[in-house]
Amino acid sequence: MAPHPNPLPTGEGAKLSAVTRLAGRYELKERLAEGGMAEVWLATAHGDSGFTRRVAIKQLFPVDVDGGAFARMFLDEARITSRLHHAAIVSILDFGVEEGRPFQVLELVDGFDIWRLVKWGRAQGKPLSSGLALHVCAVVGHALHFAHVAVDDSGQPLRIVHRDVSPQNVLISRSGDVKLSDFGIAFSEGRAEQTVGGIARGKPAYMAPEQAVRGAMDGRTDVFGLGCVLHALIAGESALRDENSLVDLLAGVELPLDASLPEPIREIIARATRRNKAERFESAEEMALACTQLLPAFLTVDARTALSTWVKDVAPLITPSVAPLPPTPLLKPKRRRWPWLVAFAMLAPLVPLSLKGEGRGEGLVARLPSQPEAPKPIEVTPPPEPVVETPKPEPKPEPKKKLPRAPPAALETGTGIFTVGGELLLRGELFVDGVSRGFVPARLELPVGPHRIEVRGRDGVKHGPREILINRQHTQSSPLSWEE
Repeated sequence: MAPHPNPLPTGEGAKLSAVTRLAGRYELKERLAEGGMAEVWLATAHGDSGFTRRVAIKQLFPVDVDGGAFARMFLDEARITSRLHHAAIVSILDFGVEEGRPFQVLELVDGFDIWRLVKWGRAQGKPLSSGLALHVCAVVGHALHFAHVAVDDSGQPLRIVHRDVSPQNVLISRSGDVKLSDFGIAFSEGRAEQTVGGIARGKPAYMAPEQAVRGAMDGRTDVFGLGCVLHALIAGESALRDENSLVDLLAGVELPLDASLPEPIREIIARATRRNKAERFESAEEMALACTQLLPAFLTVDARTALSTWVKDVAPLITPSVAPLPPTPLLKPKRRRWPWLVAFAMLAPLVPLSLKGEGRGEGLVARLPSQPEAPKPIEVTPPPEPVVETPKPEPKPEPKKKLPRAPPAALETGTGIFTVGGELLLRGELFVDGVSRGFVPARLELPVGPHRIEVRGRDGVKHGPREILINRQHTQSSPLSWEE
């Protein structure tokens, strides 16, 4: 398949105008989604004697801006997933390379990620029930435990840690199946691409404290993420709400849980999200069993059937690729300074231009004196030269005011996500290109291009400066990070 340097739009615009195949047997139909380093297509696998099967194709973007690291991570994901044959884990069917672009052939799940479903449900007044949330997390817990205890061909433990347990990576089919997906950043023995020092991967809202500070991880790291998922499915947001929650957690303050949660479920989440992983459930399986034991108190019908009914009730009758998100946001507004700082820094140069361009300031000044001065020339009959001279200086500043309107074009170059954290940098003041941007931990949306990063600790010690390069591949799910 020819490279796609510019991502195509999803939906009808993403349908291919001509038949495009990978490895001669996978016919691409329509793009379903795209992430930081790959895109996913709906495809048809063709075999002998007219055999066909619908599959999903996940293919790496043509440009690997990280010196081949994405390709190695992509291959690692395929190797890890190929060893996980479990009903609740999205299976990989094939792997190949087409015109230099690696691709995975995956099991096609006819459904949606549960976070999108939860948003639709809440927008329609049909939230996911506590019983179904317990069922989903019980299934995911068993899938995680299967991955945690997996071994290689010689019987040696692979020590897999998913590291990205979040609602976005839990798929629900229309028939009520629960599937764990995306082992793209999973840790495992023998990975070709290990996480480099100073970089923590994963979604901050579901990231265990030991993962955030690059500590030792095991299955209990994923238990923490699963506890945050259970909280989010019922309360609408993760127990690890924002960077302030992470700071408090690292300082030893346990996460505050939503008061609306039923007490038995609060106890499960509280144990799963302990600061000290030794105080959490010993395994994901133990947490799954706790959810299952509690399930009859909240759900009296078959869980799979009830989940299927809810999905069909809240999801639109269209493909996942073009399903719109609800217009109203699910999460409560966060009191974060950095989005406002970014918006102000980007829009501040435009504010005076917009005011001057409409003549709001100078127009009023010009009208007020013109009214009393108008009758004077008529009485004294002065020469018309002063009248001609007054408008002459006005056109000169006008082009100067319009010239600075070029900066908005810079906004079209795109942005990327940068995060900074870690115990060594904790509570230090963050400077980006010499400008203070708050305190660590922080998550910033920066313009594409080079930036100079520095952290000044509370003790006066400076960390950095460091030169970073932001690009569009640094997304919310795969940001560029600095952790110490």
